Amino acid sequence: MTQKVNLSKIGSSIRKIREIKGLKQETVAHKLGLTTNGYGKIERGESQINLDRLNQIAEVFGINPNDILNFDENTIYNFENMNYSAPHGTVNNYTLSEDERNLFHNQITALSDLVDKQTKLIEILLKRTNM
Repeated sequence: MTQKVNLSKIGSSIRKIREIKGLKQETVAHKLGLTTNGYGKIERGESQINLDRLNQIAEVFGINPNDILNFDENTIYNFENMNYSAPHGTVNNYTLSEDERNLFHNQITALSDLVDKQTKLIEILLKRTNM
């Protein structure tokens, strides 16, 4: 029996994991020997992905290919501790409610705004000291 693969879901999972890992599309594409556009097609679900390519992507991310296939955006993974030696790697699964997700999103946005303001203040102060 052949199982149908949802390219859009896999691509979306790959994109979200890449973002969680803090990697740019260009970086992942380069490590895979692809153009940025070619890699982008994988993330958008516009390109077929074979098992070898899935394994390569997982290796770039430092995770198991099954973690891509089973990725659930409502779960937070501790990717830094995930590796091929599981069960020695640690995976912390926490399911968040929509309210908790919104709270975290708002906190991250507020902190990001604070960092931007402080960066601008530092730039102003540096300009004053260089005068």
